[in-house]
This record gives sequence, structure tokens and C-alpha cells, in this order.
Amino acid sequence: MAPLETIDPPVTPSSDAASPRPTSRPLSRRVMHMVRRTHLYVGLFLFPWAILYGVTGFLFNHPTVLADAPTAHFSRADVVGTPLEFAPTPQEQATAVLAALNDQQKPAAPYRLATGGAHYATRESFVANVKADARTFFVVYDPKTASGTIRETTTRAVGEKAPFATATGDAPRQRGMGMGGPMKQNHAGVKVEDSIVERLKTAVPTIMERKGFPKGEVTVTTSPDVKFPVEADGQLWTATYNPITTTVSGAAGQEQSELTARGFLLRLHLSRGYPGEVTTKWLWAVGVDAMALILCFWGVSGLLMWWQIKATRKAGRLVLALSAAAATALALGVGMYAVLAA
Repeated sequence: MAPLETIDPPVTPSSDAASPRPTSRPLSRRVMHMVRRTHLYVGLFLFPWAILYGVTGFLFNHPTVLADAPTAHFSRADVVGTPLEFAPTPQEQATAVLAALNDQQKPAAPYRLATGGAHYATRESFVANVKADARTFFVVYDPKTASGTIRETTTRAVGEKAPFATATGDAPRQRGMGMGGPMKQNHAGVKVEDSIVERLKTAVPTIMERKGFPKGEVTVTTSPDVKFPVEADGQLWTATYNPITTTVSGAAGQEQSELTARGFLLRLHLSRGYPGEVTTKWLWAVGVDAMALILCFWGVSGLLMWWQIKATRKAGRLVLALSAAAATALALGVGMYAVLAA
């Protein structure tokens, strides 16, 4: 009888032999993992800033959206029957100017138009201010499209004149809305002995000299108002004094903010710079810097993340090429350079 064959029990490998030792990921993969996580979380953190800049940028481009004052758009059809229906072109105006110069100066060789067409420069639109009783408006007219916008700029209702008021003061000056040169002193204003404007005019040449700039004549063109409460005849007023115009105006009652929702958003968009001390505005400036840096990081990290996905590389190259061509030719090249340099 054949001996029984003994079967050895299966050998169970040790855990050390069965499980391969974990190897650390390559440095490039760890770096990309960190880039993706950073791209994600900084995007979440700066989400409010991104939305704010998007919304406020849209408001700048569309003045009738969320309007805080009566606003209307007019088109070419609205100028029919007015002198603007057949407004002279830049070329026609240039011809008329040269004819007037030749008639006035009578040069030996008459001036004539050289090669190259006439065009509008410096800015694209005309701006007109309209005063209608106690209300004020500004009208923006685009000569190329014969269209534009009308917007009321009245900031406060006309009430009782303060007993100490010397004038109604200048209307608020808004960027890009028909700002008519430097503010000027009013003959009926209040002249104080210690004027900060005079101090500024005296100090600026010294400051410029210390920084290596030449001295020159100083004209202070813009200044903030000084607001303060005044009690007159038993009534509370809010006085407004402008150091340049030297006018004093007043409004009954305590100071009230005239900042509308639209104005608040637009001023947030334009708010910039670090004040001399740590304040809320200083912290906002930190957010602005962070947003600027993160936008650059988003662009670079987005490129790295795109390159990691091989299936998208071909289409991505095409998109990048189109983006670079459009940005260079339209925004930074031909388009914006022609507008800004004109």
C-alpha cells in the first residue's frame, strides 16, 4: 500500500512580504497636488472679492443698471430734427478750422489739410451739464453713434438756507462726468488765517526739492470738504466748508450720508491705497493686493493644471493662441493704443 502523501499546509506569507512598502509620491506630483489645493481654497476665500469686482465692473460699463438717479439712454432717432441730426464730422470741422485760420492769419502759403484724416482725440464723448431750476443733469453724447445718456446729478433737495452760509458751494465733482477743471476760490468765501491750502502751496516745493524734483508754481486743484455741526438760532445745522473755494454751506439737521447702493459699490471698486494708520480702509487695501496676487496665481496655476490633463492640451493650445492674439491685437495693441494715444 502506497504511503499516504502528506500535503504541507499552504504557507501564508508574512504581512511584510505581501504588502509592498509604500513609496513616496514624486516631488512633481506633490507640488501639483499643493497647487490644485491652493487654487481651490484661495478661490473660495476670495469669492466675495471676485463677485464684487465682477458686479462693479459691470456697473461701470452700464450706468443705467441699478441707477441711483433718474437715467435715460437716447439713440440716433432721438436727435432727428435737432442740429445734431447732421452734426459735422471731424474732417468737416478740420476743414472749417483751417479756412478760419487762413482767413484770420492770411499766411503767404495757405494752410491745407495734410495726408491723414481728422479724428476725435483725448476722449470719445461730449459732456454737457444742464441746470433746470433746483435740479442738475449731465448729458453724455457720443458723436460716432449719435447716442448717449442723460443722468440727474442733483445730490440733495434744496431746503432752507443756513443763516451762516456764504454760498451754495460747488456741486460734487465726479470722475469722468464733465469735471470742469480745478476748483476756484469764491470771492464771497470765508478766508481763514491758518489755511491748509496755503500751507500745502508753501510746503510742496520744499518736499519736491528734497525728493530731487524741480520747484514750480503750485496750484491746489481739489480738496476734501470739512463738515462740522453748527448750532445757530437754537437749530442744529451741518456746515460744509471747502478749503479751496472757501465757501460755507449748510444743511438743516445732523449729517446724513448721500451714498447710494450704486455709489457705494463703485467707490468700493475704486478704493485703493494704504492710509497712514491701520484702519478698515487699510485692511481693504490688503484685500485688494491679495486679489491682485491671486488673479496672477490663478492664471499660472490654471496653466499648470491644464497641462496635467493630456486630453485637453491640444484644445488648450488653440484657446491660448486665440486669447493671446485677441488680447494683444485688440486690448493692448491696435485697439486700446489707438484710443489712449490719440
